[in-house]
Amino acid sequence: MKATILADGTLHVAPESDVEAYALDQWCRVNIDYRRADVHAPKICVDFNDYPGAMQSLTLRPPGEAQQ
Repeated sequence: MKATILADGTLHVAPESDVEAYALDQWCRVNIDYRRADVHAPKICVDFNDYPGAMQSLTLRPPGEAQQ
């Protein structure tokens, strides 16, 4: 896992393997609710660019549609 603090204070996290991508996705499912806007939320960027299949936690689905 690669974690970098950007100049504006944002934490940028990127997995470096399939296992890390899976683990980061699971962490996002539990800890980040992207549907809720909160001005006091920590500045974090989770980067799945190299592992697009792991983005299940960031994919919004219509109500009632099961997650794979």
